[in-house]
Amino acid sequence: MNTLHYKYLLKYSLIILIIYNLFSLFILFNPIKSLKNAIWELTPYDYSFGMKFPNNLDKKSLLNKTNRGELTLFLDKNINRNLLNINYWNKKLIIDSYSKQENNDFEKSFMNLFILTKNNKQKYLDLKKYFIVNYNYFSEENKKKILENYN
Repeated sequence: MNTLHYKYLLKYSLIILIIYNLFSLFILFNPIKSLKNAIWELTPYDYSFGMKFPNNLDKKSLLNKTNRGELTLFLDKNINRNLLNINYWNKKLIIDSYSKQENNDFEKSFMNLFILTKNNKQKYLDLKKYFIVNYNYFSEENKKKILENYN
């Protein structure tokens, strides 16, 4: 009797898992962007899956303000899932640096990337150079934090 319950449990668990994966793929391949943006947080995928096929967000021009807005909106949906992902913060910094005069999101992206890449000497050096070139765009509070860690 007990093994029969385990078989049913396994059977229904597999069915639920298959349905959930089909639902996730439906969201990923859905052409309706508003639906995709609203439900993307429920899927198990991180930002890199949405950047590639079928959305092709990584191929959009960053010179266009609407494309930057769409990319930023999509990346913001994944922020909790990718807090410790260096590639995520690097992509976000690249997008935010195109409009650093208009918003200060690039400071947050830079700070997170700067802290996460402390052990990567080459990337850390590149970020130091970026900070020096864009020194005027940072707030006084973030300048102090960066200079404290600038060793």
